[in-house]
Amino acid sequence: MDQQQKRSQCHKFFHTRLQYFINPRPALLMSCRGVSPRKCNKLSVASRSCQSIDRTPVLRSILLGKYRVLVFAVAAFFLVNVGVFTLNFILLQYVDRDAASINAGGKLRGYSQQLAKALLTLSHESVAGEPVQTSQAQISEAYQAFDQALAQVQVFAAATEDRSVIEQADKLDRQWQPLRDAAITLLAGAVPDPGAIESAVTLSNTRNVRLMQLADDLTAEQERLAADRARWMRTLQSGAIGAALLMFVFIVMHVARRLGRSDRAAEQSRRETTDILRTVREGLFLIDRNGVVGTQRSDHLAKVIPQPLAAGDNFLVTLAALVSPDTMDSARQYIELLLNERVKPALLADLNPLQRVRLNQHGNARPKYLNFSFQPVRGNAGEGITGLLVAVADVSQEVRLEHELASAEERARSEVALLLQVLDNNPDDVDRFLADARAKLDRLNTTLRDVKPDSREYAAVVTKVFRDVHSIKGEAAALSIGTVTAQAHRFEETLTGLRNRRTLAGDDLIPVATGIGHLLQELSKVDTVISRIAAFARQPAGAGVMHTGTPAPEEGVLQSMQRIQRLALAVASDLNKKVRVETSLPHVGVIPEAVHRLLREGLPQLVRNAVVHGIEESDERRRAGKHEEGRLRIELVRAADGSLELTVADDGRGIDVHALRSRLVESGHRTPDQVAAMSDRDVVAMLFEPGVSTATTVDAHAGRGVGLDVVGTLARETGARLRLASAPSAYTRFTLQWSPA
Repeated sequence: MDQQQKRSQCHKFFHTRLQYFINPRPALLMSCRGVSPRKCNKLSVASRSCQSIDRTPVLRSILLGKYRVLVFAVAAFFLVNVGVFTLNFILLQYVDRDAASINAGGKLRGYSQQLAKALLTLSHESVAGEPVQTSQAQISEAYQAFDQALAQVQVFAAATEDRSVIEQADKLDRQWQPLRDAAITLLAGAVPDPGAIESAVTLSNTRNVRLMQLADDLTAEQERLAADRARWMRTLQSGAIGAALLMFVFIVMHVARRLGRSDRAAEQSRRETTDILRTVREGLFLIDRNGVVGTQRSDHLAKVIPQPLAAGDNFLVTLAALVSPDTMDSARQYIELLLNERVKPALLADLNPLQRVRLNQHGNARPKYLNFSFQPVRGNAGEGITGLLVAVADVSQEVRLEHELASAEERARSEVALLLQVLDNNPDDVDRFLADARAKLDRLNTTLRDVKPDSREYAAVVTKVFRDVHSIKGEAAALSIGTVTAQAHRFEETLTGLRNRRTLAGDDLIPVATGIGHLLQELSKVDTVISRIAAFARQPAGAGVMHTGTPAPEEGVLQSMQRIQRLALAVASDLNKKVRVETSLPHVGVIPEAVHRLLREGLPQLVRNAVVHGIEESDERRRAGKHEEGRLRIELVRAADGSLELTVADDGRGIDVHALRSRLVESGHRTPDQVAAMSDRDVVAMLFEPGVSTATTVDAHAGRGVGLDVVGTLARETGARLRLASAPSAYTRFTLQWSPA
């Protein structure tokens, strides 16, 4: 799999830096747009090696852990109580049965007396010749009730399995049977036999007392059994309660002993933690999954983080006030990744967006840099990641030292590069450039000092400064003096902001004066390099670097063309374009100083304009049916009448008048009605106005709208006639012509 295929497997990368998005499903989706294949492979490994959570059974951990004695004691206490409750339930059933049995024994006495009374009543009614149906009904009710009560007593006696009770019940039954049979005989006919009545009354008189005595004895035996059961139940309950109390006391003592040990261990741990947090030289604290800060924090934390961070505060809210919004978005996503169970933290360490992060500070305070590191915190078995341990260190001093070292290295490289750049040019050309540039900047300083306090005058000064600085930038670029070119480009950034303002005040020109001073400093650095070279060569300073004599006029023009050719190739390389530069220099004889000035200051602008705006990129040229290498031709000729003519032509895209009209409206240089009333010639002529550019973006080579303004101004100042010819998708040609002296 090649690099392109590896990158195509990843999508949605972290905001403006390394960002990743984790899908909550088991599949781990990583994104690494713009990331090296090495990091993309690293993230793929993370997705395949997600951590699994140990699912140790909770019950096994509890039963075999340090709380096993307490667990068994509580279980025994619970079992004893359950046993007591169960026994009480069973004994209550016995109590109910004994009560019913005693009640039934008591009923037997009443039913026996009721039967005896009904027999006597029947005897009197029979002798008197009265109706006996009522008495018979009473006899029937009494003997049946006695039978039911006796049956209950016999059942309860059998259930007790007590021999004495069973014998009493059997005696009572034997004693009852004859009387029962006599009662049934009396009920057999409508009119009972007087003899049977007399016999039943006699039997009742003789047995009734015995039946009541047996019923009393049976009741007494049942009460004895109930009392025995009650005593046994009280004894058992007392024992169970005592056992439960002993278990409870054991549990309390065991828990108290363990709590004491735990408190002592916790206190020792607290002291050790306090000592560690007081001694450690970085900010340490815990946050939960929602970002809430815990109670344990190192003392050094207050010295590291400028914002108060107390327990219960949200770390993300505090962090948002310290860093930029982009960094904050990246930090939120990074923390979400750390809290994801499927991602190994080691694979995300180098993606931390809060490493050496600069804090937002007000005023002129020295920049402060903090380094945040995060470590996932795991809870007990099965809980997974419960939060993060955050360590914060102040790395401001380290970063400042690195910046100072980098600045020193950059200065050294800049001086070496400047030395090589100076040595690569003709000494006279460098001397002339320095003198002309310094003279321009001196004049600009004079203009700033003498400017009238008027907004229009201020705008005119800014335009003039912009034009001269751009001219210096072009000459420096042609001489490959990169430090001056870079400083002039930075100065143009300031001037662009001023030019875009509607009104200017006197204070707005202060940055202009400062920019001129910085540019003069860069020129002084070049002077210093020349002086050192001159001193090394034991030549007077200012005599030029390796000066061997004044070149001939044609040689000076040839050197200028060579510099221009290098400039064109350098600009094309920066813009990823291919350009072939052709120059034509017939014998032109002596060149007036005005023409030399335009060659130095104006030709770099025309060449840069041709490469940036005219020549297309290779792909665009191929689609247009052109050779992928653009052609730029520079020609300086002298006509028969003695006039000089400079031509700069390219075979690029030409000037799109329609696009230029839209650009004039978008940039605010003209209103739509004004643009509609202008001819194509007038529209093209606007290219030489300050601030007009067809570029959509500003970079080191285009977008300021100053290059052609410089050319137009130089043409007027040197007395040249300027012509422009162009055809869409074909060519653009600039021609400057000077009449003979």
